[in-house]
Amino acid sequence: MHETIGAPRQAGSAPARSRMLPGHVRRWLLWGHRWFGLIGGILLVLIGITGSFIVFYREIDAALNPALYTPAGPQQTVTLSEVMRIAAAADSAPISTILAPDRTWPVWVVIHTHETQRGRFPNRWTTMVDPSNGKLLGRRDYVNAFALKVYRLHYTLLLYEWWGKELVGVVGFLMLGLAMSGLVLWWPRPGRFWRSVSVRKNVSLLRFVLDLHSAAGFWALFALLMISITGIGIIFPDVVRPIVGLLSQPTPDPSPQVETPPPAGTPLLSPDAMMRSAQAAKPGRTVAMLNPPTEARNTWRVQFRAKGADPAVRARGAIWLDPWTGSVVLDRASGSMSMGDRYLAEQLWLHNGAAFGLPGRVLVFIAGFAPIALFISGVMMWLKRRSGGTRTDRLVTAGRSSPRARSGGRAA
Repeated sequence: MHETIGAPRQAGSAPARSRMLPGHVRRWLLWGHRWFGLIGGILLVLIGITGSFIVFYREIDAALNPALYTPAGPQQTVTLSEVMRIAAAADSAPISTILAPDRTWPVWVVIHTHETQRGRFPNRWTTMVDPSNGKLLGRRDYVNAFALKVYRLHYTLLLYEWWGKELVGVVGFLMLGLAMSGLVLWWPRPGRFWRSVSVRKNVSLLRFVLDLHSAAGFWALFALLMISITGIGIIFPDVVRPIVGLLSQPTPDPSPQVETPPPAGTPLLSPDAMMRSAQAAKPGRTVAMLNPPTEARNTWRVQFRAKGADPAVRARGAIWLDPWTGSVVLDRASGSMSMGDRYLAEQLWLHNGAAFGLPGRVLVFIAGFAPIALFISGVMMWLKRRSGGTRTDRLVTAGRSSPRARSGGRAA
């Protein structure tokens, strides 16, 4: 490990240095941290800022489009069958998802799946229905609405057709690697913890930038680790599933069928009857989302959340119902899932902080701005290094152990 040139050796520092990485390993780690950060930094900044936005994207969407999300009254008198009939009259495309009213979107939101060119992002439109009187509040292109387009920018970089989602997953691995390498490079010597996570005044610009980089990285570390790990799992579930299985064996993603359907012509139960069956199956929970049968799945899928729960957690667990009898074909509600299944099912709520309520969402919102602080400070240190030799490297490798480093390197 290098010390700042001219700094006197401190008593007792040798044992501390002996516990750290060898100098050549640390230099290689610093080289990788710097260059991977510079190369991938713009994408990290873009994904971070859009991630902060979509933590509250439903609230933002409702604020930008009040006419679509303002019912005439608080009462909910319109049945599910009526909602589907009104939506089908406005848009004849198949209904893929129905979102029940909640505090954020207090109207019925019906999602229609339109024909999509192969390899393109699914073409979906939404119809909004007033739950108090059945009035059609409007319909729109779901994926190109402003808030949802920002969501797509975060999730696919608007490059869905060109492996955009996978690229975002790779950036997740990059952020995980930068966070871990940054932790190793930051690791302070004994007695220097608080000094290493603070930004000091009356120091040189280089020292201030280095302080800012270290402090921002530390205070955002745990949130960035959670965001990157869950983001990787959302995009690459087959990579994460075996790792989760080491602790709690998850089951394959289900799409259960009624294997022996009744004779052709047997009438299907009405959507209202399916709603009653779902409520009877889980009487202590609120129906959050419903997915009618499709060509690939002949069952109803119904997702729930706890009564009174923050609607930011859109759903926790699901059941699949027989469309002819209303009986439960498969129960994957949260109480019946293994820990592994629950983790995989709720990665999104960990990713956006909703699993921890409003404080968790605010924390993730703030953490989304950490990449821009880290990128700008990293670029400034890189530019200073190019113009000033190896001064930055010496400050980083010396840590904050020497008097000259502690004084802020005023000679820089």
